[in-house]
Amino acid sequence: MNDAPFALLITWTCYGTWLPGDRRGYVANTRSARGGFEPLRNIPGTPVDADHAETRALARARQSHETTLLRLDDALVVAEGLIEAARSREWSIVRGAVMANHLHLVVMKCPDNGPAVRRVLKGVSQAALNARCGIRKWWTQGGSNRYLHDETSILGAVRYVKQQEFCLVHIADNAIVPS
Repeated sequence: MNDAPFALLITWTCYGTWLPGDRRGYVANTRSARGGFEPLRNIPGTPVDADHAETRALARARQSHETTLLRLDDALVVAEGLIEAARSREWSIVRGAVMANHLHLVVMKCPDNGPAVRRVLKGVSQAALNARCGIRKWWTQGGSNRYLHDETSILGAVRYVKQQEFCLVHIADNAIVPS
């Protein structure tokens, strides 16, 4: 058994809220002025592309569903579903922030498999939202999984998530906490 600290910083966005071409930055193929696309750059440490109007317009036109933004009551349903999923698997959501357009989670005591952990958490929150609000597309495909293998990086991720602006619901130690 490995006693080294381990956590995942997992992030995903609400459907249609952070499209390729976004001014905040993106990792996706960029529409080329010559036609076609420039391949995405997704190597850690390299700059991301940002603010490309043509790519953003094309992504918006290709949306198959309306853009999703969470309200407070939606965010509470998400948080409750995430907490229940973590508890039932004996995982720990050390810190979480559910915003209107995305969320961040620092998860410990979970498998060292970011995509699998993210799929579980997205799936249970999607199911909880569908049960309460009706079936729709809530989440963007994919997301981010950052592997944190030392105490310094884990504490930095917890601080980052705790300090999120415009947070609708905060999670700490598998519980909803006041903002």
